[in-house]
Amino acid sequence: MTAVTHDDLWELVEECHRRGWTDGLPVVPPTRGLVDRFLAAGGWDPAEPIAVEPVRGRTITAGKLAANAVLAGCLPEHVPVVAAALRGMSAPEFTWHGTVTSTGGAAPLIIVNGPARDRLGMNYGTNLFGPGCRANSAIGRAVRLVLRNCLDAHPGILDRSTQGNFGKYSGCFAEHEAASPWEPFHASRGFRPEESTVTVFAAESAHNILCHGTSEPERILTLVADTMAALGSFSAGESLLVLGPEHAHYLGVAGWSRRDVQEFVFARAARTVADLKRAGKIEDDHEIRPGDEDTVRHRGESPADILVLVGGGEAGGHSAFFPSWSRLRSSLAVTVAC
Repeated sequence: MTAVTHDDLWELVEECHRRGWTDGLPVVPPTRGLVDRFLAAGGWDPAEPIAVEPVRGRTITAGKLAANAVLAGCLPEHVPVVAAALRGMSAPEFTWHGTVTSTGGAAPLIIVNGPARDRLGMNYGTNLFGPGCRANSAIGRAVRLVLRNCLDAHPGILDRSTQGNFGKYSGCFAEHEAASPWEPFHASRGFRPEESTVTVFAAESAHNILCHGTSEPERILTLVADTMAALGSFSAGESLLVLGPEHAHYLGVAGWSRRDVQEFVFARAARTVADLKRAGKIEDDHEIRPGDEDTVRHRGESPADILVLVGGGEAGGHSAFFPSWSRLRSSLAVTVAC
């Protein structure tokens, strides 16, 4: 990418469209002055490598990151979070190339924990997954534009999603740590609570879990498990469970730990082998054999595969389940410091 120059702002934006740099929405033209300002904020040389897509060996340099962060409407202080997300996606277990090119339509979700949430003004409350917060929107969008402009993830070319996912525009939010009855999510993954982290998770679309009729943990989590056991998204992959504060409050008052939640849900987010065969979920074997009606397979391989955090508005009996990009067990969440 080379910086654009033009006296007319409209023409600058149109030039970005002509060069194929946008996600279909207007962008901030990456003029040389703006790119240099973003590089200075990160203390980077333009050629400094930030991340590498391991399959094709594509290097994302600081200059490319800065240009795409400008395009996305970021502020300079957002860039360390974008950089951390890209580093996390570089980890082998994330399966960066596959998540970008698959027909499955996964989108990278970026989950921020720690002091960076408030320092950047991130949303972790009402309308958590929706529009309205610049930091959430611009950070998630910057990652998407890096995928498009640095990895050629153009729809129909490298991005072969059958239907895609609205998270491909922007998927970024923070945990509502104060509303959680447990330690912050990143602390459960080995980081100190006072650290800022980014977790990347290759996600399918969210499944809303509506439960206004009870405050009993067993009933709430039975609904959660039933949603997670849906045949359409069933796999051995990880799950991201974002509990709304109201549901989390009921669990906390009843004394349930995060581990209790994981174990209860894992035990019940299951289907019989016979169910899976009848639905074609076991692709190479559709014959129902003795024992298949009684043999159970779980969503995920263990309770630890259910990633539990808290986010959303204080009122409302809503939570959300995000399946991972996993026909079998294809991509795992990665958490890095930022």
